[in-house]
Amino acid sequence: MFVALLCGQQSVSQTVTKSHASYSIRGVVLNSVTREPIGRALVYSADERLAAFTDDRGRFELEVQQPPAQSSTSALPPGSIGSAPAQSNPEYPLSARKPGFLEDLDRGVRVQLRADPKDVTLYLIPEGMIVGRVKFPNPEAADAVAVQLYRREIQDGQGHWVPAQKVTTRSDGEFRFAELAAGDYKVFSLESMEQDPLTSGPNGPVYGFPPRYFSGARDFATASTIQIRAGETFTAGVAPERQRYYEVSVPVAGDQPGRVPGLEVSVFSKGHRGPGFELGYDPSAQAIRGTLPNGSYTIEAASFQPVAATGVVNVNVADGPVNGTPMVMTPNISIEINFRMDVAANGNAQTRDATRDGGVPPPFVRLQSADEFAKDRSSSATYQAQGDPSSIVGVQPGRYWVQVFSSPYYPAAVTSGGRDLLREPLTVPYGASVPPLEITLRDGAGEIEATVEEPPTESTPGQPASRDNAGGAAGSFPARQWIVFCLPLASAGTPARQFSPWPDGHFSLDLVPPGDYRILAFDRPRQLEYRNPARMNAHDSKGQVIHLAAGQKLILRLQAIEGE
Repeated sequence: MFVALLCGQQSVSQTVTKSHASYSIRGVVLNSVTREPIGRALVYSADERLAAFTDDRGRFELEVQQPPAQSSTSALPPGSIGSAPAQSNPEYPLSARKPGFLEDLDRGVRVQLRADPKDVTLYLIPEGMIVGRVKFPNPEAADAVAVQLYRREIQDGQGHWVPAQKVTTRSDGEFRFAELAAGDYKVFSLESMEQDPLTSGPNGPVYGFPPRYFSGARDFATASTIQIRAGETFTAGVAPERQRYYEVSVPVAGDQPGRVPGLEVSVFSKGHRGPGFELGYDPSAQAIRGTLPNGSYTIEAASFQPVAATGVVNVNVADGPVNGTPMVMTPNISIEINFRMDVAANGNAQTRDATRDGGVPPPFVRLQSADEFAKDRSSSATYQAQGDPSSIVGVQPGRYWVQVFSSPYYPAAVTSGGRDLLREPLTVPYGASVPPLEITLRDGAGEIEATVEEPPTESTPGQPASRDNAGGAAGSFPARQWIVFCLPLASAGTPARQFSPWPDGHFSLDLVPPGDYRILAFDRPRQLEYRNPARMNAHDSKGQVIHLAAGQKLILRLQAIEGE
């Protein structure tokens, strides 16, 4: 648990000897939530040559020996403490850590060895925790059970559920997830089979405990979302139910046994995608096998040899074993790409068309997963166009956002079968082809040049984000990481864009299609689920709304939104 920390101000006292300049860096480590001092926190430099513990008031002091300029040929590694020429004033990142606190990757303090009367202030983020107990109906039913934690993460404006931690309960059924950052989580017990020797036998019926989701849900989709804040502890109890399990066998269609060497198998309640249930693939029998309790299920399988293929079947378990319909593995599809150029001629309203025959290279096209959950597949799985004429090959069934890059042009329209793929994801069904992607490229993109200002305070109005303004003192400044979102409004049929300006807050954004946009600038990195309208309602009154005409360049000053 490392914490690279917030904007501090530094205290550096200096004494000079014949061969070295001696510096003393002093400061304090505080709790980022309560602002209380943290004792026994370890403060250290990035190269780990400097280290000190804080006292009971959270204060620390580091001694630095800086050699003179002629020692620049030292054998020490470049960038190490004591290896750089004195006149270069190298920067030394400082961090802190302590059990019970988390790393803050968004902020950091970099110190230059200069005299200054102010202290360095570092902040640690208190960890969150989820604790609870898995309660079985019979204490002898199971000695221990695995409990899984999922976290909701935002990638390219889309929310995805990804596995975070897995623990095994203690003998009394208690579990604990620690070192949690603020965010949204779901927790559930994994499948376990009954171990009571009085009720289970080698040839008798099989009983077990299906996955149970907090709070009381029977599938991942309807499970309660747990919102954790920094330093918060949440209690989440889980009570599995004892159920009869039945044998399930689904043949995998093929020319001969063993033709498919391996499959990735996913099982979920019919209509409710999510983790929990499991079946395995038996290559010798070329069948998916295992046990499931009563219910309706969707079984998906993916193979990558000898060809990438996907299969799906639905089964219904009703008080007896199931021999399912054979699963046909269908090769993953290829999607053709057709594009046209709509280029303004001589600055007037007339346009001319250009195709591949005109010597214009095809655009770069990428598919980004839009599914909230995809077991055994990366939630950020991408496919990109290949060849000329262009096509995207080996695409698995699912939902995808279509991203088009073609400098110096912008995608004015992206469709498939009449669907506007600039506003909605592309759906790739099982065992069916997809109409070609029809892409229209156009010139006349605009440009946005802007400077982000610090959030205003009572004593200082908004100021450009310079190092000295950000850090409060020369020689000590934060590793400022602004984040800016350019979000299209209804009139702009183009994807949102996010990026980080330079440390001084300046940025230039080119190839922006004409239209209306909301510009949101934040004073620290954060994820924004901008593809979810419900989540964006809270930002309707924030930021700056602009209109960009074709070929126009806008120069803006943006005020950063603080503390979100």
